[in-house]
Amino acid sequence: MVGIDLASVAARTGVAVLDVRDERMVATLGADGHDAGLAALVGAHTVVGLDAPLGWPDDFVRAIGAHARLEEWPVTTTTLGIPERENLRLRRTDRFVRELKLGSTPLSVSSDLIGVVAMRAAYLQSAWASAWGQREPRDGSGRLVETYPAAALRAWGLLAARGVRYKGEGGSDEKFRHLKERERIIHTIESICSSWLVVATPLREEAVRSDHALDALVCALVAVSAKLGVSFDVSDDDRAAARREGWIHVPSSSLSEIGALFTSVESSDAI
Repeated sequence: MVGIDLASVAARTGVAVLDVRDERMVATLGADGHDAGLAALVGAHTVVGLDAPLGWPDDFVRAIGAHARLEEWPVTTTTLGIPERENLRLRRTDRFVRELKLGSTPLSVSSDLIGVVAMRAAYLQSAWASAWGQREPRDGSGRLVETYPAAALRAWGLLAARGVRYKGEGGSDEKFRHLKERERIIHTIESICSSWLVVATPLREEAVRSDHALDALVCALVAVSAKLGVSFDVSDDDRAAARREGWIHVPSSSLSEIGALFTSVESSDAI
C-alpha cells in the first residue's frame, strides 16, 4: 500500500509505503516524487492513497468541451438550486466534504492552482493502469483512493485548535511551531496505533521535518480505512459521477477502530 501527497513538483511530493509484516503494518519512507519513480512504485496489487483530485467536475468538463467547439456556454443550474459556477468549480465530493463541517474545505480543481496537481494525477492514473491491467475507478472502489489528509486528521481528532497549523515553512518562529505540531501529530498516531503500526525512523524523522511526508503517511492510512470499509463512501445517486470526478475518502472510524479491524482475521485480507 502506498500513500502519496502529490504536488506540482517532485520536491514537494511525499511518499510513504505500508507493508504487512508479522500481522503488523510497517510504514517506511518511499521513493522520490518524480513521475518515473511514482509510476514504478505501483504493482499489480498495490493500493494507492493519493492526495490529489482524480478528476474535474462533470459540468466543467462539458462546459469546456462546448467552449472548445465554439458552442454556447451551457447553463448548469440544478434542481438543488446550486449556483451555476459552484457546479463548475466543485465536484460532488467537494461539496460532501464541506457538508461534513470538519473545518477543512477542498480546493476547486477547476479554478484553483491545485488543477496543476490534478494534471499530474491524470498522468499517473494512465501510468498505473499498465501495472494494474486497467484504469481504476475514481470512486475508491478499486486500488485507487482519493484522500484529503487535513480532513482525515480532523476526523480522527488529531489536529489542534483552529489557527494552529502543521503545514508550511514561514519565518523561524512559525516554522518551529509547524515542526512541533507535526511532531505532536506523528507521536499521537504512533501512540494510538502502537499495537498494529510501526513507523520506521526515517519516515518519522521526515514526517516531522516535512508536512509532505506526514501527509503521505496519512494518505496510506486513509487508504487502509477505505479498504476496510470505514470511510464515508459515495451514495448510489453519486456513484456514476464519482467514477469520473473522483471521491474523497474521509475516515468514518477512529484510528483505534481501524486497528481493531485490521488485526481481525476476516478484515486483514482486504489490505
